Amino acid sequence: MSRPGEKFIRNLPLQRKLMLIIMSCCTATLFVSSLFFVAREAQVLYRNQQEYLVSLADMIGRNSASALVFNDPKAAQDTIRPLTDKGNILAAYIVNKDGRLFARYQAAGAVHAALPLEVLPDWASPDEVAQAVRQVAREAYTSSLLSGYASVVKPVELDGEQVGTVVLHANARGFLHSLRYNILVALGFMGVTFLVFCLFSARLQLMISAPLLALLAAMKEISAGKNFELRVARPCDDEIGLLYDGFNEMLHEIEERDQILRQRQAHLQQLAHYDPLTRLPNRTLFYDRLAQALYHAERSREAVAVIFIDLDHFKDINDTLGHRTGDLLLIEVAGRLATVVRSCDTVARLGGDEFTVFCQNVGNAENAALVAQKLVALFGAPFRLGASEIRVTASVGVTIFPHDGKGVDELLMNADIAMYHAKGCGKNVYALFDKKMNENASERVTLLADLRQAVEQGQFELHYQPKVDLMTGKVTSVESLVRWMHPRLGLLAPDKFIRLAEEGGMIAELTDWVMRTACLQARAWQEANLAPVRVAVNLSPFHFQRQDVKQSVCAVLESTGLDPALLEIEITESALMQNDEYTCRVLSELREMGITISVDDFGTGYSSLSYLHRFPINTLKIDRTFILNMMKSSEDQAIVTAIIAMARSLKMQIVAEGVESVEQLETLKDQGCHEIQGFLVSRPVNAERVARFFTDEDHLQPHSAAAEALQGGTARHLLNDRP
Repeated sequence: MSRPGEKFIRNLPLQRKLMLIIMSCCTATLFVSSLFFVAREAQVLYRNQQEYLVSLADMIGRNSASALVFNDPKAAQDTIRPLTDKGNILAAYIVNKDGRLFARYQAAGAVHAALPLEVLPDWASPDEVAQAVRQVAREAYTSSLLSGYASVVKPVELDGEQVGTVVLHANARGFLHSLRYNILVALGFMGVTFLVFCLFSARLQLMISAPLLALLAAMKEISAGKNFELRVARPCDDEIGLLYDGFNEMLHEIEERDQILRQRQAHLQQLAHYDPLTRLPNRTLFYDRLAQALYHAERSREAVAVIFIDLDHFKDINDTLGHRTGDLLLIEVAGRLATVVRSCDTVARLGGDEFTVFCQNVGNAENAALVAQKLVALFGAPFRLGASEIRVTASVGVTIFPHDGKGVDELLMNADIAMYHAKGCGKNVYALFDKKMNENASERVTLLADLRQAVEQGQFELHYQPKVDLMTGKVTSVESLVRWMHPRLGLLAPDKFIRLAEEGGMIAELTDWVMRTACLQARAWQEANLAPVRVAVNLSPFHFQRQDVKQSVCAVLESTGLDPALLEIEITESALMQNDEYTCRVLSELREMGITISVDDFGTGYSSLSYLHRFPINTLKIDRTFILNMMKSSEDQAIVTAIIAMARSLKMQIVAEGVESVEQLETLKDQGCHEIQGFLVSRPVNAERVARFFTDEDHLQPHSAAAEALQGGTARHLLNDRP
């Protein structure tokens, strides 16, 4: 079969293929069977015809044998004359043994020019006659079908000797008629049988193709609708039934995988657009929703409020109570935020402790401020996390579309600026964005760039504030306080740039410079034969995060040659708690070297007797806010009293920061405080001025209010104004 034919058949529908196969097989079978039947009938008819002619030729031969022997042509002619009564005999010939025509007979009106012996004259030579006889014998098997007559060549024998030959030709019309009849019968049988087979094969192929086509239709339906819950009914118990079972099993498997895939897609969609902790929209989804809200608001000429929320001191909660507690707090905060906004608004978590809200169609800034007030008020009640309660506040920044910005990024940036402004105003408040805030933010960026340059160029200097022993009036140590001599803004206090240094990653380098400079100054005082005084350096929590505290301190002491006993390290409570195992170990090693360890601003963090008892702490410094308010607030005075009592019970030194009045000094002295530090003694001054406090004669002027208070006096003028 040619390739185009193969392609044509392969592309036929299944029904036609089955019909073609069945009908081809049936037709081939019928054709072969009919051909066999016709051939067999033809053989029988031919045999009967030949047997008749042979018997007739044998009779002629017996009757003409004596005439041939005695050379009596007339007697031979008389022998074959009765053939005239045979209507089917065309011609008869007797040839003697010499090969000559001895006698002949030809039926009237039956002249056949094709008869080999008929064309020979009576005087034909023996060779011509013999050749003609051989031709008749050779064509005897095919002459009936091709020439329309049958031929027989029969030798004539007498006493075992051949005396001549009889050649007989008969008309084959009867044979051909019977043969045509048999062929017509065979063709009729084939036609009827073919029609029956057509009907039967159509029914048979339908039994095979119908279930397969039904299966194909089900597949198309499932493919179009993606409904893998459908099942097909098994039509039979044969291989097609097994195919249906396999198809249903495959559907079941696909259905299970499709369900798993849908669940995973939903999970990925959740991860891509929602915060996994709080289940709030994440930054990506918030940006997309806000962009759509701004588009509709611009067309409808409506206002949209974008609000930025940041939790205050959230890092301290993580550092002291653990990240698990911090996560639970974020979940609770998310739940509260969702109760304030409308269904058309969106609350999202951008990351960490930062949340954002946008409110559509707020009308004006006053309405946005009301929403911000509600958000701030949410943090008034404590958060109950298990068996404990935590109080936390939030700073909120608000910006309005289209007044404060047109795009998503611009609005979020302005809301972030407003939030930082709220933090600068004391936290736990909200602030509406003002363009002046943007200018301040620009100044902040500029200041950060200047700070990087200041670290490289050494634009810093140290001031020192003394700590005085309440019993002796002597200076026990001085706290090193860094100042930045800005080329444009002048002398800047730490609160103007320390946070920038932390955010810019420069605090560790700055702290190392402060420690090295303070140790060099302490060594210079020693070399000037002044009384040995400790220098206190505030150590950044970033040192503990980097876990190189001991290496940094040892490197400074080694390079400056200062006795470790003259160095005091001040750290905050949050620095103690953020990595307590490492912190406890490294502080113990530093204390073993002789370095004094102080906790700065004690009372403002998450104070606990457990860490005070566990950590190697020498000194507690009571935060200045308690000292400033202790004369006005009984609660603050009670806190100061409790801290002093607790520290004394743990055999720790107590330093009160921010002492500005004699009343505060007298109260602290009565309660058993060991040392004071504040403006009552001295403001932070340079190294030359603070050195005056190191002499026995000038540690506190005798006429000063502080000196009189130590001696029981009640004068009220301060030392900090002396030259």
